[in-house]
Amino acid sequence: MASEEQSNQAVDVSQKIKDRITTKVKYLQALNQAIDQHQDREVYRLLDNQRYAKEIEHREEQPNDEGVMSLVDDLADQLSDYLSVNLIKYLGKAYPFFYYEKYQTGHYRIYFGNWWDRRRFGKLDVLNVRFSFDQTEYDKLEQSFKLARDNKRYNSDRIDKISSENDHLQDLIDHQREREAKKEDVQAQLKDINSHSGLFESSRNRETREELVEQLQKLEDQEEEARTAAQTIKENEQVVLSLSKENTILSYEQKSVVDTFGSFADFELANRNLYANYLASLDNRSADGKQVSEDDK
Repeated sequence: MASEEQSNQAVDVSQKIKDRITTKVKYLQALNQAIDQHQDREVYRLLDNQRYAKEIEHREEQPNDEGVMSLVDDLADQLSDYLSVNLIKYLGKAYPFFYYEKYQTGHYRIYFGNWWDRRRFGKLDVLNVRFSFDQTEYDKLEQSFKLARDNKRYNSDRIDKISSENDHLQDLIDHQREREAKKEDVQAQLKDINSHSGLFESSRNRETREELVEQLQKLEDQEEEARTAAQTIKENEQVVLSLSKENTILSYEQKSVVDTFGSFADFELANRNLYANYLASLDNRSADGKQVSEDDK
């Protein structure tokens, strides 16, 4: 009896193994056929059936068979490289201001614009059809849109602050002689008070001396600051130049987003819907894409 039960269990396990192998083989065959026939949409479905069901077919309950899909984990870079061709063509029209640089198989950097000093804006995640933006650069663009509502630019406050500092430093340079004369006058007054002070000095004299000492210290501090003022002004001017360039680049980026999407909010919406929008477009692949050449980096 026990031997018969063991035999039945072995048959059950054997059948489960065969069924599992059959499922895996069918999956690989389906993926191979989709690639062979250039059916990118079907490839994406096979790579993430759960997401495809939710965003394309609008069905919630469709779990992924991780044990089957993991069969191609070691082909992620190659699959990304294959799928990138049509995706970048589509993005060439949908996001005409983004350019892409392939830095290794299946991996792409995103650049914003084709102008001088353009920014590296993140990476393109081909398998998941999404942008992985550099958070610092993205935040700059988002903040520049918010500031534009008040007719301000991203670096306006910093430039104003540095410009005020330069005005202060230039004033120190311009009033060198007046400061020296004032210093001599304060030293003379201090010397006079010290010569008349005795054991029982009046409180008025003490207060005057303290005020003069404070004035002298302030003048000496200004003198110390004035010694490096010219160099500091030059350094600040370079910082302002850099900040102004960044403002200009951000203005180019803002205009690009507005010209394509109308607003930053619509740009964000398009980013969230990129997977669904792209897969919906795969039946009509006629976009012109752009990739960064070696000379364009």
